Amino acid sequence: MSSRPWQTPLSSLVVTLSRDPDLARLALDRIRDKRGLTLGELEGQYLPLVIEDADARPIHRWLEALPGVENVDVVFCAFDSESAHINP
Repeated sequence: MSSRPWQTPLSSLVVTLSRDPDLARLALDRIRDKRGLTLGELEGQYLPLVIEDADARPIHRWLEALPGVENVDVVFCAFDSESAHINP
């Protein structure tokens, strides 16, 4: 994979959990145990969270593949160009 000229140290997502309460609970337990995430307050089946990592893609893929997760929406990504620090 090629290197990107920017870093995304902060990404906000909304995870839609399963309508099946058992699956949703299992997914929520796994998400709570995952390092690098800050969870918001669960609203129905919607869980807002923040990924605090320079590359959110692996965690995003992990969430999408997690049983009990129906959907993952990106609602915000912070960009920090490496060149901005070199040539302000």
